[in-house]
Amino acid sequence: RAAVLDYDSDDNFVVPEGLVDVERRSNCALDAIVAVLWRCPTFREELDFAAAAGSDAAVDAFAAVFGALGRRADDADVDAAVNELREALAARGEPDDGDGDGVRRELATGGHLLDVAEVFAELAAVLEASPRTAGATKAFRTKGTIRQQRCYKCNHQNDDAVDNLAVDELARSAPAAALVLAAKFNAPDNVEEVYRSAHAHAAKSCDNCHKLQACKVDMHLLKRPRALVLSVGWFATDADPDEVTSLCRFVERESIDASRVFSAEGRKAPCTLDLLAIVVFKDAHYTAFVRSADGEDAWTYHDRRSTVAVGDFEAVVTRCRDGPMLPYLLFYDALIADPERGLRYVRCDDGGL
Repeated sequence: RAAVLDYDSDDNFVVPEGLVDVERRSNCALDAIVAVLWRCPTFREELDFAAAAGSDAAVDAFAAVFGALGRRADDADVDAAVNELREALAARGEPDDGDGDGVRRELATGGHLLDVAEVFAELAAVLEASPRTAGATKAFRTKGTIRQQRCYKCNHQNDDAVDNLAVDELARSAPAAALVLAAKFNAPDNVEEVYRSAHAHAAKSCDNCHKLQACKVDMHLLKRPRALVLSVGWFATDADPDEVTSLCRFVERESIDASRVFSAEGRKAPCTLDLLAIVVFKDAHYTAFVRSADGEDAWTYHDRRSTVAVGDFEAVVTRCRDGPMLPYLLFYDALIADPERGLRYVRCDDGGL
């Protein structure tokens, strides 16, 4: 007769042979996010931990994580701080409030099945509410309005035209398949259009001249992101290594204009950003590759407290292919040209056109 294991007791729990014990990885989504944010220039420069502390335990826990990293605390102390952050996020709100309930419930159980994009969104919601971290987190935020344009043939404005429908986005998503196809066939030939197309609104027919799809629908930007987070959607974890290779090279091969990720009209002054980091997924475990903030093509790999120099981006591609490690979050930022003086290649403001 098979033995009955008590899964509620750490003393009695035994991992069956051949299975991976993911208990030690339960904070991996937060670990990967923290590794990136700690090295994200725009996010770091907007932090104000000197501001008056509030009453949010999650913000206090996040400050404690950054404090531990800043004083180069030992691994156990940093692990404990990240775990306290997870517990504080899990404890937020009522259990049945419907707002972030799913991710909080999973955080409370140890986070073995978490989606890293959902964890990032939950953390951002907390940080945006505190004066100590609001400015840093809002650097990732995009705001605008959806508008239906006049007919390009007769200049008529439809009576039911969508006008000033508010849009507020933190991390725009696109299917991995769309990125892979773009990489292979060069159509579209840029990351911005892939993500914009994934959220495109169909053009409307004109009520006056009846020209089909004559009234385009686009987003008018009110605030563009100064650092950018893009989410990649995978429908399976057993991706073809060649597809992983194509996707990685495509998202890194050139700088992107953050404005054009959201709107075809863009901005008069482009906000040019470069790939800073990739959060990847393999075997129910999130880790991160992060580029040097001085703009050099030098990358490090972050797995929990371990930091390993990888080399140039082609070395990152090789590791992702061999895993395969699937890119789930892409972080873009304006990298620093002169680290000692803090000068940027470009300073992306989020003001008007």
